[in-house]
Amino acid sequence: MLRRAALAAFAACWLAGVLSAQATQRPVYQVLRTAQAIQVDGKLDDAAWAQAPAVGAFVNNRDGSASPLPTEAKILYDDDFLYFAFRVVDDNIWATMKERDDHLWTEEVVEVFLQPDPQKSPYIELEVNPLGTMLDIYLLDIRKPIPYKSWNSHKLKWAVQVDGTVDGKPGDQQWTAEIALPMEDIVPAPNLPPKPGDRWRLNLYRVEQKPERAGLAWSPTMAGDFHKPSMFGEIVFTDRRVP
Repeated sequence: MLRRAALAAFAACWLAGVLSAQATQRPVYQVLRTAQAIQVDGKLDDAAWAQAPAVGAFVNNRDGSASPLPTEAKILYDDDFLYFAFRVVDDNIWATMKERDDHLWTEEVVEVFLQPDPQKSPYIELEVNPLGTMLDIYLLDIRKPIPYKSWNSHKLKWAVQVDGTVDGKPGDQQWTAEIALPMEDIVPAPNLPPKPGDRWRLNLYRVEQKPERAGLAWSPTMAGDFHKPSMFGEIVFTDRRVP
């Protein structure tokens, strides 16, 4: 009995240590500068995207475990925009919301959370669903947004392409999305446009509903909450240019 209790205690300590290590090892991504503005059409066929590396695997947000759902994201920037590309492999794509600033996170969606200055609390949240609906939010602090309908990024660009049908039925292949966030909206940033070496907090998420619910993250928050900026990954701006 004592031996079993000791083994259980050891296992608990080991697991706590693993989770703690996962929590402190935040991913870092080097953002390349694009020499030409990205054509935001959702196709991801600009030459610059082909040269940009993927951010890395999306994992289960609650515990950091591997996910069987393939998800790819890339990031680029220029003086005017911060660009995001998503490729979401999905056998049964589903969404119903078509109005801007609807509660998209309750269906299937990809999300960007950006905190440009870790010393300041504001951050920006962007969500786009397979129907091409956008939710853009400016938050003054954790879960303290300016009312959704009162803040919209007027120069924000986004587009989606779907290889399949958005009805939640099997037989689909994937959907892709592009987002161009205007630099002028990222007001808490120390430098605009960012300078090489500037480091911003960032997280990327995917929410899946059919056939089973899943919440994936680039940098897992290790909780059932996406709004944990201290657990975000980091992007570092570089002066390396791609066509």
